[in-house]
Amino acid sequence: MKKTKIAFIVVLLVSFIQAKTGIKKFNNTQEAVFEFLADDMEYSESEVIGRGNAVVINLDYFLTADKAIYNTQTNEIVLLGNVNAYKGNALYLKSSHIKIKVQEDYSFLEPFYLQESESGLWVSADSAEFNNNVYQAQGAVVSTCSVNNPIWQLKASKGEYDVNEEWLRVWNPRLCIYEVPILYLPYLSFSAGYKRKTGLLYPLIGNSNDDGIMYSQPIFIAPDSWWDMTLSPQVRTKRGGGVFSEARMIDDKNEMLWANFGAFANTGSYRRKYDLENQTHYGFQTEYKRKDLLTHKQDFFKEDGLYLDITQVSDIDYLRLQEEKTRNKADLQGSLLTSRLNYFLKSENDYIGLYGRYYNDLEYTSNARTLQTLPEVQYHHQIGSLFVDNLYYSFDYKVANHTRAKGYRAVQQEATLPIIFTQPLFDDYLNATISPIFYATNVDYYNTKEVRLEDGRYFSNYYSFKLNSDLVKQYSDFGHTLNLESEYILPGIKEDRGDFETFLTLPGDYKELRLGLTQAFFNLENDLKLSHRIYQPVFFGGDLNQYGEIENDIQYFYDYHWSFLSNIFYSHQRQRISEATHQLRYDSDDFGFFVGHFMREDFAHQEIPKGRFGEANYLNAGFNSDFDYFTLFASVGYDYKERDLKTWQVGVDTTIRCFSFGIKYVSEVYPTLTRRGAVAKDDEYVLLTIKFIPLLSSDVKINN
Repeated sequence: MKKTKIAFIVVLLVSFIQAKTGIKKFNNTQEAVFEFLADDMEYSESEVIGRGNAVVINLDYFLTADKAIYNTQTNEIVLLGNVNAYKGNALYLKSSHIKIKVQEDYSFLEPFYLQESESGLWVSADSAEFNNNVYQAQGAVVSTCSVNNPIWQLKASKGEYDVNEEWLRVWNPRLCIYEVPILYLPYLSFSAGYKRKTGLLYPLIGNSNDDGIMYSQPIFIAPDSWWDMTLSPQVRTKRGGGVFSEARMIDDKNEMLWANFGAFANTGSYRRKYDLENQTHYGFQTEYKRKDLLTHKQDFFKEDGLYLDITQVSDIDYLRLQEEKTRNKADLQGSLLTSRLNYFLKSENDYIGLYGRYYNDLEYTSNARTLQTLPEVQYHHQIGSLFVDNLYYSFDYKVANHTRAKGYRAVQQEATLPIIFTQPLFDDYLNATISPIFYATNVDYYNTKEVRLEDGRYFSNYYSFKLNSDLVKQYSDFGHTLNLESEYILPGIKEDRGDFETFLTLPGDYKELRLGLTQAFFNLENDLKLSHRIYQPVFFGGDLNQYGEIENDIQYFYDYHWSFLSNIFYSHQRQRISEATHQLRYDSDDFGFFVGHFMREDFAHQEIPKGRFGEANYLNAGFNSDFDYFTLFASVGYDYKERDLKTWQVGVDTTIRCFSFGIKYVSEVYPTLTRRGAVAKDDEYVLLTIKFIPLLSSDVKINN
């Protein structure tokens, strides 16, 4: 479309060059103020009249018309008939009558039509005046829909548009759906472009039986090009009020620091009615990642990086009072909220890492007994050669502070020194690795009044024997990659004394065999069709089960639309599946659906950092279908053990260039923190979404 406009303008300019030059006007610095051209020119003592392809060109825009008259005494130019003004490579405004005051930036337009090229917003009026980069129109009509039959339009008694600020003001506007007025305001002011400006954003309005009428008025603050902020005061008539804020800052590497903070205070009656644990819900969220924060290429450390993902809240209601896009930024797995801080320094041979993880279980009224890792410091020396070919070593040292407000705490130090000998076999089809590994750890316990623990000391010299093979083969119809790996851990010298709690691991304490297979199939276009991974640990001796959980993971892509995922953990001890995830998906341009299943038994192996904990039994499904003018969608989540619908929704959306309307009915069960702990609460509501793009966007929530 853009190339078409440019080509059209080039053709116009070529035809104008062929026209007879009439007048050029210069200012005091000999800069051309305007140039007047036409096919046929007539001259008199006070007027120059151009007919046929009349053109007026200045530094910012050029105008075309059937006829143009230039008054040499008043320095006014009048353009008549099919007047078009072009700015850049796009049509800027249309009129039938324009009067321009040369060197005073003034014009009179009748009738008037102006369109902002980026947003598509247009303004029409019976007449308008242009003075000092401001259009003033009487009887203005504003919309982004089709000019001939707009779905919505603002009809105002007066309008004003600032070209430099891209800001539109209208007086006595009536919002009309087609010709039917539905809303009146005495005054309305808003941005007509996409430049960041301080001002009011679209309000959010809702209604709930529990919370009453909800009104949130976001205020956008943009003091500089590198940061901005949105303040969102919120009132719920039956519940209370508060304010939430989002801040965004861009650094010199064009990375964004995002932060959210705020508080919401419940009324005393609301708190007593629902027996809430907290009178006030407050919290803070931030996200930021950055490489080369402190290092430069000439430094000893060539690279560093910082990663922040922190969410601290008083309870889960703080997140529920936010918009969905803000809630989704939190790392919330079930009831466990995780925050992370990671920083590393890296040279050619050395690596230093600083890590912090903080867990908050939102099911409990107190998080004082949750064990945190704040901080963990790591030094790692990269693999280096040692004396002879194929002989290598590395070194790793860690200090982890496991802490909490109540209960025992522990500081653990670990040192690991592997000596690695690797040898390719059978023309590189197989690779063998033998590693004697020296490991030592020291654990000091603190605050052991409730339970008696003796500081732990552990040293081991164990051995790792590893065989692995990476195979690739291209067949006539597909390609195949295969990786086979086995590792056997053999304990050697071992010495230990003291206590070691269950969250501490002791490498080399028992014999272990780890077996793994990974394979992938590709078509002739190198598109992945099938991936498969299976992993099985086997333990010998000690208190562990002989066979650990076996994991089998499959992803299958039938084509660009169909896909299937299966991830299964099987417990040999219980002789049953401990965790499973299945999902079938279909996605196309106008239709999509999914069917999924997820379950986890209470005896499943727990890995809190990976979100593996707690029992779950869910079936879920959903679809969306795009028709010519609307989209229909639905989804459902069912707990088949409790025989209860946890969530379901059905709705319809319609969106065209200037207008969007949506309605959906939602039923969900969510936890809320009371003085008795987390309890389930049912919520059913109707959500209406109406957007008059880009004028007004509002969500209306009606609870049953």
